[in-house]
Amino acid sequence: MGTTANIIGVLFISILIDFLEFTIILPLLPKILTYYGHGNGVNQDSLYVQTMSFVQFIQDLTGAPNDAKWNSVLFGGIIGSLFSFLQFFSSTLSGAASDRYGRKPMLLLSMIGISLSYAIWCVSFNLTIFMLARIIGGLSKANVAIILAIVSDTTTENERNRAMAWIGAAFSLGFIFGPLLGAFCSQWGIAYWPKSTVIFFVFPAVVSLVLSLINIVFISRYCPETLPVSKRDNKQTTITDIYNRILPWHLFKFTAIHNVKSVDDITILRRLGFASFLYMIIFAGLEFTITFLVYNRFNWNSMKQGKMFFIMGLCMALVQGGYVRRIPHGKEITAAISFIFNSKVLK
Repeated sequence: MGTTANIIGVLFISILIDFLEFTIILPLLPKILTYYGHGNGVNQDSLYVQTMSFVQFIQDLTGAPNDAKWNSVLFGGIIGSLFSFLQFFSSTLSGAASDRYGRKPMLLLSMIGISLSYAIWCVSFNLTIFMLARIIGGLSKANVAIILAIVSDTTTENERNRAMAWIGAAFSLGFIFGPLLGAFCSQWGIAYWPKSTVIFFVFPAVVSLVLSLINIVFISRYCPETLPVSKRDNKQTTITDIYNRILPWHLFKFTAIHNVKSVDDITILRRLGFASFLYMIIFAGLEFTITFLVYNRFNWNSMKQGKMFFIMGLCMALVQGGYVRRIPHGKEITAAISFIFNSKVLK
């Protein structure tokens, strides 16, 4: 097994590549859905019609205006929610599988599934194929959970804050350059193949696929197995164990966790889990809807959206890499509260 610093460095690079490939699509989503909506025959299939019927149902249920701009936002929200919903199940099950079969095999399996989803995206000339790519991507997007488990395997309590900060910085850097890379690739594709109606997303999809394949080779070559056979979970899995890992109310209670030191530890885990859940609702909502907001309200193209994400990611990277990793052990809650307070004051 490599040193902790080397392993964290490998994970940093892997997360950076992964988030680059993952966020490439963000500034392209509004235009992609507009493309499917304006298609006919080959490009607009029955799934698009059915999804729009569901959008209409939501409009009637909530009293929302029947407006094309609103439709696109809700459409994008459905796609984003589907991906996250599938990731919700795959992360817990893959994490449990990594406890039994090892971190590295499950990490590579997850990354192969991600590459497959990008390969399908390359040929998603109608909504059905695109949704298939998103479904496979959501089911495979457990690599982050496994990487966090590797961090836990290889760090002590005093080292963990700094390691997690570096992982957070990798997320932020990917958020800086991924959407911008997607916008550039889309523009380059249009410039070199102006007669193609699909190159604006095919070229970025190919870039995502290439990056994911590089990531697989990189992890297979440089990431060691961090969970020894002696520490793996050899207990026979029951139906109850599966329920505990996929049913939301069991997840919030951390029912699947047995080897805790005290009841207080479980209480802390539950509070942190719930806080993380609330945070991710807000962040995911921003991630998947802000592109539609600026696309519809300000008529921003993919390049302007990429620059917007660049600024957002830069701020995230400065906070994660510059400040969070220097927070002393035991002062995390105080620092988090001060961030929340300062954000409210600035508003």
